[in-house]
Amino acid sequence: MIKLRFILYLILSVFIFSSQTKNEETLIVYYSAISCPCAQWKIENRNNKKNIYLERANDKLLDADQIWDGRTLPLKLKVKGHFKKKLGIPKGFSTKGNPEPAKVFLYTQIEIVK
Repeated sequence: MIKLRFILYLILSVFIFSSQTKNEETLIVYYSAISCPCAQWKIENRNNKKNIYLERANDKLLDADQIWDGRTLPLKLKVKGHFKKKLGIPKGFSTKGNPEPAKVFLYTQIEIVK
């Protein structure tokens, strides 16, 4: 019985680990600085016309939405993580008006490129 539980635990662990890392990707994004209650980040080198939201995986990471100084553009970031399955609004996102749901990229690593 203990061996069976251990084998099931190993199988489940491998499945969870592989499903989490399989969808992980690295993106270069830049801040759009558009005046609307909507997603402000554009993925570089993709033909996707829709902006995305960035959401940090934990509070120890730099908050991408707090980096822009209000003057200096372009602002480019390199982020590693994965897209959430459903359109939405990131946790803690605040803006004037009603934010529009969009794709949310949950990042686990962040680096300022420019």
